[in-house]
Amino acid sequence: MTYSTHANGTDESDERLMAAICDDSGEAFETLVHRYESPLYNYAFRVLDNREDARDVFQETFLRVYKHRPRYRRGAPVRPWIYRIATNLCRDKLRARRRRPTIPLDAPASRDPDAKPVVDTLPDGRPNPAADAGAAELQARLHSALQRLPIKQRTVFVMARYQNMPYSEIARALFIPQGTVKSRMNKAVQFLMDELKDLAP
Repeated sequence: MTYSTHANGTDESDERLMAAICDDSGEAFETLVHRYESPLYNYAFRVLDNREDARDVFQETFLRVYKHRPRYRRGAPVRPWIYRIATNLCRDKLRARRRRPTIPLDAPASRDPDAKPVVDTLPDGRPNPAADAGAAELQARLHSALQRLPIKQRTVFVMARYQNMPYSEIARALFIPQGTVKSRMNKAVQFLMDELKDLAP
């Protein structure tokens, strides 16, 4: 039996995959890892600004998911649990950097080409050299500003804006009230808009 789709062609839910993983299905685990490979890596990268650290966080997250599968309560939402593990690992990485500062080996190439604009009112950019240059400047400025956000605001912003997670799910992932999620998101957006206001049309 494969776990990538139902018989009707829709994706198997994370919760059903996790139930199968609890029954020691290697195939279900592989499917879940593949499903989160891109979004979870991108989340860790945007939080950490280091590709090697992001890969480490992704790998360690799923090692922990597999190791702690007996603790999973069947039917409980899986995505918040996965992002909670990844967020804690990101915080550990950032704490370790403060104790032992290093310059990332990939720093010159750390701009994420898939990053989205922070505000929808910024130009969507029809193809032309000026638009391309403006988009590149925006992404560079956004990338820099995002790294200056406090970690609590940064994780909420990245989950909401780039991972498309609703506030209720972010609240479950971070063990905080939904009102706190909204407050952190508002502060993050205000900070980023202030940083990029000279680029607004």
